[in-house]
Amino acid sequence: MIRLACASLSCDGFADQQFRPTFSLLPKLGYKYVEFNCWHPSDLTARSVASIKRRLRETGLAPAAIYGSAFGAATPHDISKDVCHKLRMMEVALELGCSRICATGAARGQAGGLETIAKVLEQIVPFAESSGILICLENHARNNLENIEDYERLFQMVDSPNLGVCADTGHFEAASVSLDEVADRLHAKINHIHVKEAASMGEECFVRFGDGVTDNVRFVERLIGYGYSGYITVELALEDKSTVENDLKVPIDLFSPYLM
Repeated sequence: MIRLACASLSCDGFADQQFRPTFSLLPKLGYKYVEFNCWHPSDLTARSVASIKRRLRETGLAPAAIYGSAFGAATPHDISKDVCHKLRMMEVALELGCSRICATGAARGQAGGLETIAKVLEQIVPFAESSGILICLENHARNNLENIEDYERLFQMVDSPNLGVCADTGHFEAASVSLDEVADRLHAKINHIHVKEAASMGEECFVRFGDGVTDNVRFVERLIGYGYSGYITVELALEDKSTVENDLKVPIDLFSPYLM
């Protein structure tokens, strides 16, 4: 089953707006699922979760995933905090009724690199397995999670059926990584998809759907051919929200043929 979700940052931007634009806009556009970008201090608190649950009931939206701050830490003390943060992300996912958490890594070569991500995963994977949560590791350009080899190396260190790749199409192309190769080499581990458009290969600049070079439909079709089932989350990572309603209608048209 393929389901189309929209990331809250598509509506809220990167400001702390307690998801008000998200809850206002997505039901009007016809989205049924929302991925919550929970990187502000209050987002994972009990009060915030209660508010999100109430608004989900009122709007008829359903949660697709919880997106949180990146993996990465330089000291054992900070690694411990990272473990606790990711455990809380999973708790919030369960409280809201979804089964995915997403996060990327730190800047390339920083905050302990892949080794620290592995240390955190070793501690949180057992909870993910016992609670049915999928951990979705998102790639970013110039990041410790950037290319195919990073994932292959990480999965040699830590592996689990509950651990996989959140494939961000725009960021792979911003890092000059072929989406065809991503699908062919990582399809068995891809458990979530973020779609956005890179302005050009090798450039970390993202644009409206249709204005860039990323062939999101080809990538999605290729993964479906490999048996992918799950969410496609729209990430319109633009500060300019003046045309957001029209901008978010485009991916509905693009991906509606694949939805069930």
